[in-house]
Amino acid sequence: MKISIIGPGIMPIPPKGWGAVESLVWDYNIELTKLGHDVQIVNTNSKHEIIKQVNDFDPDFTHLQYDDYFDVMSHIKCKKQAATTHFGYLEQPQKYHHGYNYIMNGFIHSDFQIFCLSEGIKKIYERFGISENRLKVICNGARDDLFIFKEKPLFFDKSIYLAKITDRKRQHVYQNINHLHFAGNKDDSRFDFNRENYLGEWSKETLYQNLTDYPNLVLLSDGEADPLVTKEALIAGLGLVISEYSTANLDLSLPFIDVIPENKINDIKYVESIIINNRNKSLTMRKEIKKYGQTNFSWPILIDKYLKIIETL
Repeated sequence: MKISIIGPGIMPIPPKGWGAVESLVWDYNIELTKLGHDVQIVNTNSKHEIIKQVNDFDPDFTHLQYDDYFDVMSHIKCKKQAATTHFGYLEQPQKYHHGYNYIMNGFIHSDFQIFCLSEGIKKIYERFGISENRLKVICNGARDDLFIFKEKPLFFDKSIYLAKITDRKRQHVYQNINHLHFAGNKDDSRFDFNRENYLGEWSKETLYQNLTDYPNLVLLSDGEADPLVTKEALIAGLGLVISEYSTANLDLSLPFIDVIPENKINDIKYVESIIINNRNKSLTMRKEIKKYGQTNFSWPILIDKYLKIIETL
């Protein structure tokens, strides 16, 4: 099958460091190519060029992975089309800015299929009146073939907060938790980048090698779609301490996943106690955590589902 995947055109694919959508596009390419499919990555911010490249390739299926470009889809000749949005506030319509209202309206009045990153996101589209037969659920995956796994992490008494340092991710709230390390590129002036617990921005190789050195991952964002980093952490053997908005596709009954209620999100002592508790539990469950991550979020499993969905379109 010939498949075109349209990326944001903002940074290279694959990315050298930060870039979750770019990483996902590359991972789709890798896994689909392994299975013998002919994959085209279109990664430009020129809508004219997107249309030209895809139509010249003449794919059997086109997948848009950057919702800002939804309007190119009506100019693409390929009949099988789908779009995915990675907008962090998709499940909180009250937080939509004017630009995103325009995008949502464009999705509503388009003909392409919508690949939803979770059941919660699917319900949002249904609330906006989008027919269920246009909606398919396929979550994000992680590269279990690249992440190193250690039964005993190097930093057994530390936790890692791994994400672009932004207002949405809320790292600045928790920087005084000294046993919490932070890694991510700089985009929040309230965060002190000179503190010892800031590790800088990790390259992909550092991510693959070093994530397993921690017992657990912290992600307390005020909005997420389906955060890639939670799947990566699980596959590397880490437990999770997450916000209510970071729970997509996770089994919250598992002992190594703890959710901080939004009404406790600024209670630093409470949050710190949960992080320590989760860390201690997770240290004893590394193999179980990795198995859960592989079983539910490894790319070969998700790509099989992805291809079956395409066949039904």
